[in-house]
Amino acid sequence: MRRTDDDFDEAFFHRYYGDANTRVADAGDAERLAGLVGGMVDYVGVRVRRILDAGCGVGLMRSPLTARYPKARYEGLEASPFLCRKFGWRQGSVADFETTRRYDLVICHDVLQYLDDATAARGIANLARLTGAALYFSVLTRGDWRHAADQSRTDRDVHLRPAEWYRSRLRRRFRHLGAGVYLVRPLRPILWELEEPWV
Repeated sequence: MRRTDDDFDEAFFHRYYGDANTRVADAGDAERLAGLVGGMVDYVGVRVRRILDAGCGVGLMRSPLTARYPKARYEGLEASPFLCRKFGWRQGSVADFETTRRYDLVICHDVLQYLDDATAARGIANLARLTGAALYFSVLTRGDWRHAADQSRTDRDVHLRPAEWYRSRLRRRFRHLGAGVYLVRPLRPILWELEEPWV
């Protein structure tokens, strides 16, 4: 079944983010993730002044990112009309969102599994256009579903692709630092050999 933006309604977000018995993430998860991403981005010298949270959902990353980068401008992009009304996010899709200026840090956390192959590929290409320096990217893969995801809590109405589908598209435009953090090419930080992602 093909989902529409209206399917991401109050009931959907209550189940996956509101109800403590069924949620997949909470503010503590977001704080730890922001610390990881921020630490890596700071380590390689990226100056964060503009942040785009592409597919921001209920905005779990907003508070920890703005606490870490208080002078940065945070912008939430979200496809759900319900969340845009509730939180004032900018409504749009990662696949076709346009802007005149790039963002120093773009977050795209567990979004592209909701898009079909063609739209997800356009989303990755658009992330490269939107990202001025660093991208945090994660997505549920086929392998994650089989070996890592809590299937009793994780939304199964998604497109499960192999990790290589994403890697092959990301590596054309980004250099992987590790833990889901990427730099746009041609940025190349100086890293010790064992700090670089293993092949």
